[in-house]
Amino acid sequence: MLVDCLESVNRTIQKIQFEVILVDNSSKDDGLESILKRYPETQLINNPKNVGFARANNQGAKIASGDFLFFINPDTIMTEGAVESMLDYIRSDSSIGILGPKVLNPDQTIQYSCRKFPTVWSGLFNRYSLMTRLFPKNSYSRDYLMLDYDHNSIRSVDWVSGCCMMVPDSTFKKVNGFDENYFLFIEDVDLCQAIKKKGLRVVYFPNAKIFHKISSSNSRSASQVIIKRHQGMIYYNQKHLKTNFMIRYMINSIIMARCLLQILLNTVK
Repeated sequence: MLVDCLESVNRTIQKIQFEVILVDNSSKDDGLESILKRYPETQLINNPKNVGFARANNQGAKIASGDFLFFINPDTIMTEGAVESMLDYIRSDSSIGILGPKVLNPDQTIQYSCRKFPTVWSGLFNRYSLMTRLFPKNSYSRDYLMLDYDHNSIRSVDWVSGCCMMVPDSTFKKVNGFDENYFLFIEDVDLCQAIKKKGLRVVYFPNAKIFHKISSSNSRSASQVIIKRHQGMIYYNQKHLKTNFMIRYMINSIIMARCLLQILLNTVK
């Protein structure tokens, strides 16, 4: 997917100057050398070990020279004019701290990439939760995941997916980038929280479209992915949820139990 991603970037971005910074988290990818030969202008940060999504993105941002940062996963594909339209829009409004595009699945169905901030209970109703899978039409899941929102309209939201987001470099520096206590997942939610606390807006921008193949970059160790996701949820709760200790302890215990259940279900597939 990385080759397809880079090809789409170089093919679809025609009207603006840009640089490509690739951070490799010790992927052992034999194809990296051929990719660099194909796109020799690509800057490579080659980590000897997997330092996590948040830290890797911070590494890339640190050496970037542009006024705007455009974070994308290697399993994303850009469409014609998407990046230019995002840049034009975010430049036109200084109140925007983060801009996220419409994200589509490979079959062109909508991928719900903007959400409300997690609350004490909404973590039980996220996209991966057993409650959402068993009762997909329940009102809690639909509200948190914004399933009934018109995803063809530009609007301010709580957070957008880190699979593809544009941020002014000055704004990113103001909030000290991604919180590196997150290894994988939830760091995008946290970044949007930090930026909104600076009085800036997080905006969903469906005029720009990208494709995203979920999990193609981390399918080799599904149990580790499950663990890291739930660790991130617990850290987020500790950092952001303003509630008494007992309720937070109970919610975190439920999250841990759900983590173990998902690992078990993944193991016996």
